[in-house]
Amino acid sequence: MAHIVFLRASAADLTAGKPPLAGVPASAPLSAAAAAIPASSEAAVAVWRVDGASHHHHHRAPTAAATVVGLLSSIDVVAFLANHPGGAAAAFMTPAGDVVPHEHALVREVQPDTRLIEIVELMKRGARRVLVGKNIKEGCSINKQPFAPFYKAVLKITGTPRRNPSPSPSPATRSPSTTLGRDRYCCLTREDIVRFLINCLGALAPIPMQSIASLGAISRAYSHVEDSSPAIGAAWELPSDPRAVAVVRTGHDGSRVILGEISGHKLWKKDYAAAAEAMATMSAMDFATGVDESGPSPTATAAAAAGNVGGGGARARMGSVEEEIAPVPRLTRFSSRKIGFSASLANMIMVSHRKNRVLTCKATSSLAAVMAQMLSHRATHLWVVEDGDADKGAVLVGMIGYMEILRAVTRGVVVPPA
Repeated sequence: MAHIVFLRASAADLTAGKPPLAGVPASAPLSAAAAAIPASSEAAVAVWRVDGASHHHHHRAPTAAATVVGLLSSIDVVAFLANHPGGAAAAFMTPAGDVVPHEHALVREVQPDTRLIEIVELMKRGARRVLVGKNIKEGCSINKQPFAPFYKAVLKITGTPRRNPSPSPSPATRSPSTTLGRDRYCCLTREDIVRFLINCLGALAPIPMQSIASLGAISRAYSHVEDSSPAIGAAWELPSDPRAVAVVRTGHDGSRVILGEISGHKLWKKDYAAAAEAMATMSAMDFATGVDESGPSPTATAAAAAGNVGGGGARARMGSVEEEIAPVPRLTRFSSRKIGFSASLANMIMVSHRKNRVLTCKATSSLAAVMAQMLSHRATHLWVVEDGDADKGAVLVGMIGYMEILRAVTRGVVVPPA
């Protein structure tokens, strides 16, 4: 049955109401890219060339995907600000193309009739955005015929309610610096694929009901830093995917108890300038656990920093968003100063509120449960733990992200020849 889902569903079945690829040109200041990240998928925004340079032959125009030089995540911004000797105001004026990690295969293009298995294979090879060409008259709409048995299920999307697509701007009002022709495409993310698949669990049976351990879906190659180490050190341990580092305490037996995380997901809707200042001065534990309930949006902070206004007001404060999903997230702010963090206090808070700080699952958790948890929190990953001693906490054994999920659900599915 799983073969039916992947071989009969096409890109057109997943693109109802999907927006174009959001991003900024490489020449735009970092403040513009930072302002675009909160509204972007997976806490990252695309950065593309605008000078016409291309690796293709000179007589061929580069495709939209080929012009993307990389995806800039929230943690890339915070880490860059924290390491910049000139402060946030100067750092925000840096061209986004100088900050984004250059990875050219992260965005790929497909046709509306491309089969789902082909899209998944692209993502398994590293693509994080897939551009689907629009029908100029119909825009992004579901093709009901090829996948009619599952059409109704596709619309029962869980997690964040999808907003109604906004009317396309007129040519007079469309900004070439933010679209560059990419409004001719619908953009699919790995979250979109998993959100589609969770509505087809019956067709994917029995895989979704199996444990992630039995499916081999637990990655042991995660990055981590010790709780007492400087938070800035996490920036040097960041893997390319997902952009996350576990904050742990290593026991005498070598086991690692997870106390928090430093990640693009956690920094997604925060005050980046204030978070950078905290990252430069705090321990990993304190950085991952400070909490306060007020603060400006990252957009306002980036604009203020770019204009060199209000820099002092954000000191030692970091903003965050509620983990519960809402159509309009409420921004909050971290504050180590108000809470008066010490290492011992931070540890007590983490032990008693770990479920509110770190999204975890067990090795025995079913794949369906993991998918639902990731979608409900719009998370890019979960940490896999096992129960330890009562006074020790949850022992970290690995992590699971989109790549592990996609590999698990496509086990045994063979891509037919073109």
